[in-house]
Amino acid sequence: MSREKADSNEILRQEIRKQLGSAPTRRFARTLPLFRIEHHMPERFLTLMAELDRAEAEAGPTSGASKGG
Repeated sequence: MSREKADSNEILRQEIRKQLGSAPTRRFARTLPLFRIEHHMPERFLTLMAELDRAEAEAGPTSGASKGG
């Protein structure tokens, strides 16, 4: 890649970051359903989390490596 093209790509990256972080873009994103904050957890998700807890309890203790430690 030429130096000019690399510089052009960097300018484009900076401009995209600037626009995505702007107040008008953030306000617009909050109006979209995909970006709305859910203040409650759907029942199906709670059920799945409970199933996961049971499966982990049945599996027994795990090594520290698999827990990120």
